[in-house]
Amino acid sequence: MSRKNRNKTLARQKVYAAPPAAGAEEEVIGKRGRMILALALVLICAGYVFLKKTDSAGENIYAALSPVFLLGGYLLAPVALCVSSGRAKPENK
Repeated sequence: MSRKNRNKTLARQKVYAAPPAAGAEEEVIGKRGRMILALALVLICAGYVFLKKTDSAGENIYAALSPVFLLGGYLLAPVALCVSSGRAKPENK
């Protein structure tokens, strides 16, 4: 198709706006999910603080705690996003 014809074809096509989503007013993350996400962020921040306090040989307690806190936080974050809000969703009939 030549450029001239392609431009005419594109100009003739109508663009329609997408209809609003059925549940647009619902929250994406529920209260329980936000609480878990906040806990995950606290664990991640604490893990980095502990990581900064480790000695170069890695022989103090912070060297053992920092990976536990970091992994715990990073594993809780996706769980928080997957947790439902707890409300029953009505079925469309």
